[in-house]
Formats: sequence, structure tokens, C-alpha cells
Amino acid sequence: MSASRLFGIFYYLLDHGQATAPELAARFEVSVRTIYRDIDALSAAGVPVYAVPGHGGGISLLDNCILERSSFSEQEQTQIMTALQSLPESVRAESEHTLSKLSALFRRRPPDWLQVDLSHWGQSGPDHEKFRQLRTAILERRVISFTYVSSAGQTTQRLALPARLCFKGQAWYLQAFCLERQDYRTFKISRMLRLTVLEEQSRQMPEPPPIEAGGSPPPFLVSVTLRFAPWMAYRVYDEFDESCITAEEDGSFLVRVTFPEDQWLYGYLLSFGAAVEVLSPAALKARLGLLAREIWRGCSGLDSSCQVCHGIMSLSNQKEESLMSFDPNDFCQSCGMPITDPNLHGTEQDGSASPHYCKYCYQNGAFTGDMTMEEMIDFCTPFMVQGHPEMTAEQAKTQMRQFFPMLLRWRKG
Repeated sequence: MSASRLFGIFYYLLDHGQATAPELAARFEVSVRTIYRDIDALSAAGVPVYAVPGHGGGISLLDNCILERSSFSEQEQTQIMTALQSLPESVRAESEHTLSKLSALFRRRPPDWLQVDLSHWGQSGPDHEKFRQLRTAILERRVISFTYVSSAGQTTQRLALPARLCFKGQAWYLQAFCLERQDYRTFKISRMLRLTVLEEQSRQMPEPPPIEAGGSPPPFLVSVTLRFAPWMAYRVYDEFDESCITAEEDGSFLVRVTFPEDQWLYGYLLSFGAAVEVLSPAALKARLGLLAREIWRGCSGLDSSCQVCHGIMSLSNQKEESLMSFDPNDFCQSCGMPITDPNLHGTEQDGSASPHYCKYCYQNGAFTGDMTMEEMIDFCTPFMVQGHPEMTAEQAKTQMRQFFPMLLRWRKG
């Protein structure tokens, strides 16, 4: 039996005057039978609560009800006050009056060991408002509408029934029943735009799954081994569990971790600049090198002799030279197939080996098939799934849609 739920029922009755057992069961997400057991427990503890049967009846407190400090043990008092104190800033403001009254009743100061601030550094306002809206939608079982930006860069309009907020890793997520997919989905709150709480109220929903289950197909996971420069220690320990980190004698750090391989991973690894080296897998290292080369090509017109950056550039020069030695023609610039054997090269019109394309895509100076990039992805999908049985067809397509625009045949501009 939960002491915090007993207090919640008491406070709800004190605030609303009366409620039905089904109403309380829905609010506290328990069965009607559990609510009746809680009412019996409150009554046994000396709380003057009673039930009126029949139409128009419900559960109420006697008029002029007074809460006695002895109704709760010292441990239960601490649990109740801690629960209120640890609410996020945007929500706790609504319970400050209650917290003050409980402090006076229990004759103890509220604990101040935890503060949750939902805003970004240097900002305030919008994040608090978003969490306030989500809290309202969850407690009142209201439908929400929002625009969502996925990790693949797709923007969609969603209608969902919110279930609960979760903090995982370094971010807040919302688990909600997506009305379009008719299943639970996990949404990263920072990517939820133009959030609106609708008047429509939701029906009863099944219990949401653990956040890892999310309701969507799991991404293609890859085991990665990374080496970080010694001066990147602060980020290494900020962003990886200590069990994944091995400190080397030269001061560098080896990190072994599992990641979803998608566009987010490439951007994340590039955020470390020349301070990270991908040791494995080789395919990830090659793709990251290709992407880094394209970034370098787009920025190569800049004045690289800038005196302000000279010291940093000198330190990383050796790493950059190693990175830029990667040859993008290790892949067919049409289908993305690794060209590991000279016999796999296609041919130019004069019969010489093509430096860019494989023999399946290019013969005698011309492409063997006239197709769009999306048609090429559809053609390659079965082969990619065959080579990576752990991937689904949709995961293979998502990965190719991120990689193919970097290939010569499909590159824009």
C-alpha cells in the first residue's frame, strides 16, 4: 500500500470535496478495488472519510476535517515531502502552498536535496511551458497534437495520447500512444514542436512498455571502439559510463560502446573533431572519413593559415592528414558497394578501369541502368539485408538514404 497514494487521495478529496471510486482509480492508475482498500486504510488511520452509495453518491471527507500529524509515520512524512520537493520547477510551483502547509503540520523543514530545472542552459520559459502542457495532458488524459522531427530528419504531424515522461541518458522523452500507428511510440521532447493540448479526452490505454521497447522497430546497433585524445577527458566521462572507458598509459582513452548506426551517430562522432579516432568497425570509419572529406571540401576555401587557430591546427595536423588520406573510391559511387578487388571496377569507353564505379553499375563509359537514387536503394536493399541479417529492410533503406547523397552519382551541386 502506497503512503503517497493515500495522501494523494486525501488531498484530492480535500480539494474537490467528492469523487467516485472509478474517478479516483483512473486518476491514480489502480483498480476500483484498490481504491476501496485505500479508503478503508485512511479510515483506520483516523481520517474521517465516508462513501455514499447510489446515483450522485461518491467518496467524501467529513466537513471541517483536520489532518493529524500522527496519521503518518516519520518515514511517510519524509517520503511525502520529498516527493513534492523533487517535482520539476514548472510543476512544483503549483504545490508550494501544499508543501508549506505540510511543513507546518509535520513541524519540519522540507528537504532541499534535489532541484530539477527543465530549461536549457542560458534559457528559460519555453521548456517549462512544454512540460506544463504535457503534465496537464497526462493527468487529464487529453489528446496532444505536435510536429515531430525524427532522427532521420523527417518531419511529421502527430496526434497522440500521452502516458508518461521519462528521463533516459541525457534527455527527456514522452511515451505516448500514437493514434496514426495505433501503438506506443517514444518521442524525444526537444524534437516535439508546436505542441497543443486538445479538448478531446483519451480513452483508457494499456500500460506503456519500458522506454527501450518504445513501440518502434529497434535501430541497427553497432559495437564501436573509439580512441579519444587525453584533453577530451571531460567529455569522455560526461557522456560514457565509466565501465566502458579504459585509460591508456599515454593518457588517451579507449571507449567500447554500442550505438544505433544512423545519421545521428555520424554527427555525434564528428562533434569530437580530430580528438576521436574510430578503431572499429572499419565500415563506420570509412563512412565517417567520407563525410569528413565532404565537410573539408566544402570548407577548403577558408583561410587555413589563420593565426588564431594556428596552435589548435598544428596539434591536430597529424590526425587530419590521416583522416584525409581516406579514398572515397573505396566505395562504388553509385551503389555504395565496397570495391575491395581491382576486378570489381567498371570500365570506361576506352576499356580502362573506372576510378569511381563498380562493374555492376558502369560498363563502357555508361551506367548499366537508368534509375533514380531511390530506385537504386530499393534494388540494393535485399543485398544489404542479406549481408547484415540483424537489420530490417527499412533500417537498411534508412542507412542508405543517409549515405547515398554523399556518393558522386547522387551528389547534388
